[in-house]
Amino acid sequence: MNLKTLTIFLLFLLTGVSTMYAQQQVELIFSHKLHAESVGAACSDCHAGADSSLKPTDNLLPEMETCYACHDQDAECSLCHKNPDNAVVYPRITDYIAFFPHAAHIEKEIPCSQCHQDIEQSNNIFDKHLPPMATCVTCHNDMDQVDYCLSCHSKDENLKPKDHNLAWQTAHGIISQTSEDECKVCHTENQCLTCHTGDNLDHKVHPLNFVNNHAIQAKGNKENCYTCHEELAFCVTCHQEQMVMPRTHASAGWSNKTTGGGHKRAAHQDLDQCMSCHNESFGDLVCVQCHQAN
Repeated sequence: MNLKTLTIFLLFLLTGVSTMYAQQQVELIFSHKLHAESVGAACSDCHAGADSSLKPTDNLLPEMETCYACHDQDAECSLCHKNPDNAVVYPRITDYIAFFPHAAHIEKEIPCSQCHQDIEQSNNIFDKHLPPMATCVTCHNDMDQVDYCLSCHSKDENLKPKDHNLAWQTAHGIISQTSEDECKVCHTENQCLTCHTGDNLDHKVHPLNFVNNHAIQAKGNKENCYTCHEELAFCVTCHQEQMVMPRTHASAGWSNKTTGGGHKRAAHQDLDQCMSCHNESFGDLVCVQCHQAN
């Protein structure tokens, strides 16, 4: 076993031990599933403060007096506590997010389960069911607005994901191809194009001889080109500006006013091939410019 493999193994072991230890510290017994399905309790029955909560640090977990509304205060304490003789207070959540108004979401009649997904099936109080950012951006997706992230996060919060390390700049291209949905949680395609324009392109994408050889790649995998370049329009605009055309167009007999030349035969044989560059997407058909009715 090499050093790298051993390190990874120890990290997994440490994570597992930490999780087991944390679960042991939460000694309360509680089932959301039982209360939701069997009892028919609503979220607001226990979390009554949510409808007026304006910040995530508000304590929305029920006190014991809330439980007494349904449960006998003199009943056996072991119904909820694993160790009644040394009952502990459930740890409050204080470091989830800087800004979040429950009241605003409840006012819009957003169901609790839309953010706290699968909580109705939970039998373990250790599961907090806090929504990941991917859930939030299903509604809050205007990433181009000023200070978009600061709607929920504080200015001094480190928002960079752990995998955005020193090697991220050279490796993110491959990751974006395999985990595109994860990237879109924070980034838009416009942000990619803001960085990857002009000369700011990785040499592995556009090598030194790319101008001469790019036609081969465009024919073989045009969808890859369309990742950054607008379909076809980019190609035509560039080729027109640089006066780049197929070899047939430079032949002596390509066009003449008597018989039409080679371009007439080519148009009769494969008009779609002509239309790939000469079409109304870029203005009037090139044909019309010459073949106008008298």
